[in-house]
Amino acid sequence: MASPTTPQSSAPLVRLKGVSKIFGGIHALDDISLDLPIRDVVGLVGDNGAGKSTLIKILSGAYEPTAGEIELEGRAASLTPPVEAQRLGVETVYQDLSLISAFTTAENMFLGRELSIGRGPLLARLLRRKTMAAAAIRGLEELHIDIPGVRGRPVDRMSGGQRQLVAIARAAFWGGKLLLLDEPTAALGVRESREVLELIARLSARGLTIVMVTHNLEHLWQVCRRVVVMRRGRKVADKISKETTMDEVVAYITGAKEPHDHLNVEPS
Repeated sequence: MASPTTPQSSAPLVRLKGVSKIFGGIHALDDISLDLPIRDVVGLVGDNGAGKSTLIKILSGAYEPTAGEIELEGRAASLTPPVEAQRLGVETVYQDLSLISAFTTAENMFLGRELSIGRGPLLARLLRRKTMAAAAIRGLEELHIDIPGVRGRPVDRMSGGQRQLVAIARAAFWGGKLLLLDEPTAALGVRESREVLELIARLSARGLTIVMVTHNLEHLWQVCRRVVVMRRGRKVADKISKETTMDEVVAYITGAKEPHDHLNVEPS
């Protein structure tokens, strides 16, 4: 499993400086500046259309910013296309999870990164299934994830919570620095949500920086050290979780409270 590395400087892992994204005449993101220090867990909240998904897609490399700069470990970086973001240590888990239902956990863990013998088209090569299964099992054990049937059980026979754990574990297995999670507890029950939140906390302790989009403010307070509020494409609040309240966050989301002049926090 990839291990996060610590930058030599005191710069945050990721820094966005004046990032905007325009689709036609629509400003999906408007002058976003944001620091993501190592091991930070940030809850990204806002109503539908606030710009959360666009921001995640900028960070994941799916979208190129229309304006602004992105720095990774103190150096200017381009995250597009997504394969470049992955190469730089950024992994994303979207709501659809991007799992192949008929594949096992081990096969999904190595999806697109299959180990094989020989050259040429993948279908013509001999896959190293035992090696991949053994590596997947070790990765899950390191994260204290207990999922039965790693080698032989297709993920379509698993619960929603187990599938979410597989998707997050896959991202953590390959992504050594930044993990982006889009509604990781959506449609999960209480027990399954707790397991996912506990995994997020363990990943943060291992050194990953995590951005979690969520509509569940209770879950945000359980694992996120910071809360960033988006509204109409702008960042309207950036607060340390323990220094704000759920009522204040809701007020920012709805527009009942306006942003202050200085929104950047100094993470400790």
